Amino acid sequence: MAEGSIEALRPWETPLEGFFVRTHHNSLPTKTDDSWAISFEGLLKKPQKLSLKQLKSKVTVQFHAVLECSGNGRALFNPPVSGIQWKRGAVGNAEWRGIPIKDVFGLLGVLPTAKYATFEGYDEPVIPSKAKFVRSIPISLLLETGAILAFEMNREPLPVAHGGPVRLVMPNIYGQNWIKWVNKVAFSAEPDSRAYAAKAYRMPTKTLKPGDSWDPVKEGRPIDFIKVQTIFTDPKSGDSVLPGTYIARGKAFSGSGPIVKVEISIDAGKTWNVAKLAPREEYSWQEFEFSVDIKDGTQYELISRATDAKGNVQPLNQEWNPKGYLYNAADRISFSGSKQRANYTRGIDLVTQHCLTCHSQEIIEQQKLTKSDWATVIKKMADYGLNIDSETVDTMASALAQRNTNLDLTGSEDPIVDLSAQPELILPKKSMTGHATRGKKIFSNYCAACHGVDGLGKNGPRLKGRLIPDAIFYSSIKNGKRLMPSFKNQLSNKDIEDVRAWIHN
Repeated sequence: MAEGSIEALRPWETPLEGFFVRTHHNSLPTKTDDSWAISFEGLLKKPQKLSLKQLKSKVTVQFHAVLECSGNGRALFNPPVSGIQWKRGAVGNAEWRGIPIKDVFGLLGVLPTAKYATFEGYDEPVIPSKAKFVRSIPISLLLETGAILAFEMNREPLPVAHGGPVRLVMPNIYGQNWIKWVNKVAFSAEPDSRAYAAKAYRMPTKTLKPGDSWDPVKEGRPIDFIKVQTIFTDPKSGDSVLPGTYIARGKAFSGSGPIVKVEISIDAGKTWNVAKLAPREEYSWQEFEFSVDIKDGTQYELISRATDAKGNVQPLNQEWNPKGYLYNAADRISFSGSKQRANYTRGIDLVTQHCLTCHSQEIIEQQKLTKSDWATVIKKMADYGLNIDSETVDTMASALAQRNTNLDLTGSEDPIVDLSAQPELILPKKSMTGHATRGKKIFSNYCAACHGVDGLGKNGPRLKGRLIPDAIFYSSIKNGKRLMPSFKNQLSNKDIEDVRAWIHN
């Protein structure tokens, strides 16, 4: 198991490197090519075994969808409950590509008497007597959600850690039904009687207090649609931010349709302000942002709550349940305004960005220099292509002079993922403005092949209409991201500003 960090949740499309991982057993497949086969059995006109190659020859679909573990947020329950102590990182938004379940059903000839499809994966329990992880899913729910057998994730072959070569993807449904390494599907009139299908992942039908007994079969219902939620991604609790106008950001999502409103409270829930909200694409989450006036030396708490299209509103407090499932209380973060601390953190971020490409952390830590000496050293780097303004030099030099000798300059963030959230960290000037008409032409020449002529996605993710932070937008184009090349030699700062103006138009 591995939980995604809050930093990894900042991009609209969660990178594979930062996407959470959950498995029930430890035996993973080693051969995951197109010869992989799925056995379809039970109440079918044409029971058969189909290889991944055969499935890939059919018409495929692709869409973005949120995957969330039903235990996400378990660590926040009070009193505590047993199980994996996820905080808020057992969730992500990815693009999935695969074969619609309805088309697979057409190939098999599902009989009218079949009401359930029991999905099994490759993984087996270490102790043979233990229960195998299987899920019996109503056929009607599979069709209602537009489920697919997916073999790609973020336009790459589905990694084994995420269920490759093929997993079940059910948009809007919690992750326990997204069976990984699918190799058998059995159709029946009744659900499977094994433990993981009959007893696991069920919610009480009545309110329970700690210590109350209950029968998951007689007094429980299967977990299905994702609850309405918000998650702050910037700042994090405990952060110090620069005084002035600060943009808090986050994600909102629900399995019951689009989010129609996100509200933010800065006074412990007494009053609420409507945040800026991006539209929903397919089954994805939606980005929101909210401006806060930050004062030096002041502590802040923000609370966020969402309302979805069916009128579901996040509760301020979480109702307890014995398994710690379906946490969806309004999200809360506490942070402070501190020019001194924020400038220090900003300076170390800049050192990480500009210096660790060529220099090791150890080399930097060996230097015991004053602020002015550090400034002299940094300015000399202009001879090697470093192009930064005097304010940035001053911020970096000040942070290096103040640093602790044990400070880890690289932090815990994955260097492949651009985790920058505030424009002032890397932008060449305080804000970006541009000419949208010119930006559309530039986008057509350089970006449309991957992101679509209208910016609505093609081989790459959708961009048009998204609330992409300036820093991430600028650095992605300049530096490239994973499969995206760098355009620093083709596009000037002005070009990027124009593209951004069209994207945000």
